[in-house]
Amino acid sequence: MAGNIVCNAVDFTGKTVVVTGAAQGAGAGIARRFAEAGANVAITFNTNKEAADEKVAAFKKLGVDAEAFHLDQKNVSEIDGVIQAIAARFGSIDCIVNNAGIYPHQTTFRMTQQDWDDMQDSNTRGAFFVCQSVAKIMKEQKSGGAIVNVSSINATNPSNTLIHYGVSKAAVEMLTKCLASDLGKFGIRVNCIAPGLIDAPRLDEFVPGWRESYSDRAPLGRIATPEDMGNVCIFLASDLAGFVTGQTIAVDGGVLLAPAYDGKNKSLEGIE
Repeated sequence: MAGNIVCNAVDFTGKTVVVTGAAQGAGAGIARRFAEAGANVAITFNTNKEAADEKVAAFKKLGVDAEAFHLDQKNVSEIDGVIQAIAARFGSIDCIVNNAGIYPHQTTFRMTQQDWDDMQDSNTRGAFFVCQSVAKIMKEQKSGGAIVNVSSINATNPSNTLIHYGVSKAAVEMLTKCLASDLGKFGIRVNCIAPGLIDAPRLDEFVPGWRESYSDRAPLGRIATPEDMGNVCIFLASDLAGFVTGQTIAVDGGVLLAPAYDGKNKSLEGIE
């Protein structure tokens, strides 16, 4: 009986889940996990319509309904219209995963005002107004809902070429707490995941050596996959997390636990 309860809790059949920025990469992997769990899935994309349409076709082959919607969340004036269109198309919104964002590297002395503003506009301001728009619909539905924001371990672990990114994601984690406090009275839970380095097709080309370095430091010995992220999103959106709100869960294989020293002590060799 207990097994059935757990299985039912992660069965999203008949529910609608929105995943922003899901034409490719981590967002696509998260959306697929929800489709595999039976959810009807709405995804948003900014530039790659072809990839978004391919994902929709793949999700439909799993027996669920799916559609892609264009959204540039830096343009706040677009957000309400797109979210309303999704709600009208699917009849409701039960969960949204706020995954869309940008991740350009830049050094301290080369950082421009435009670099900074673009990052905050997309990752922080855009995320808030997406949450606001979805929360309005969930409040009107009177059936609660789940919002899952996507942060990063960079919110708490500095990187010299991602200062603007780390600041934007630290803001997302506080945004999660503030919204959880404010929206709980409507049955809306707001949580956050903070992934570490995520596997991607051209990762080793763009940042050579990062995979090996990360895997060496992570207790679980590898980098994150989009499926890892999707699994935690499913938990946070499900009834299993029905009494969880305002929390950030690191999905990093334990890399933030890595010691500041190299861990090699010859006097302790052979001790496990």
